[in-house]
Amino acid sequence: MSPVMASEMLVLEPSQDNSLYETPIDDEETTFERSNGAGIFLFAGRTGLDGGFRRRRALLKFDLETGLPPGAQIVGVELTLYQSNAAPGAPPAAMGLHRVLEAWGEEGSDAIGPEGQGDFPEPGDATWHHRLHPDTLWTTAGGDFTELPSAVTTIGQELEDFTWSCSADLLDDVQYWQENPSENFGWIIVGSEDAGFAHRLNSRQNADAATRPRLAVYYLPAETVFEDGFEEPFSCP
Repeated sequence: MSPVMASEMLVLEPSQDNSLYETPIDDEETTFERSNGAGIFLFAGRTGLDGGFRRRRALLKFDLETGLPPGAQIVGVELTLYQSNAAPGAPPAAMGLHRVLEAWGEEGSDAIGPEGQGDFPEPGDATWHHRLHPDTLWTTAGGDFTELPSAVTTIGQELEDFTWSCSADLLDDVQYWQENPSENFGWIIVGSEDAGFAHRLNSRQNADAATRPRLAVYYLPAETVFEDGFEEPFSCP
């Protein structure tokens, strides 16, 4: 995606990210919950037999107030994540990017090894049941987000970058967050939950900076005016 005539581009890494691990919940609402706030990987999809056929969802949030000039006109966005592992035999999977509707947390939980089973949550971590563990539940277990995705991409078995290209809804999300930063709760990646194949994506804490999640924001500075004296309207191509 290359927005026509966009004069500037800002590339942002997430200000926070985390994974939701589907787990049962006991009477005290804590024992079985898992999180991975400080981990180097994110997960989306559904595990196979070894993982109990549990769902996984990845949360990401980007701080648009960092680096974006006041009054900038955002004209295009695209999100890129790197897949560092996929289940053998996994077919191509459609992964939807949904706008999250409530605040959630990333704290110090840090799963060991491949991180597929998560870690015990720290206070303030997001889990499948809590958006802020241990006191604040999601309205719906697994996260509160828009029913329809803002963008969809297909992820295969390749260990490479995958990109959610600009769409009208994806652009609307970012423009809305620019105007209403207090309601910027980021996106959740949901997909491939009918089959036993989970996908592992690198997080913002990954040591390989080139493979961390990145949001490209294309914008025009506030003072941009064209030769005829009128600002040109833009949208995703």
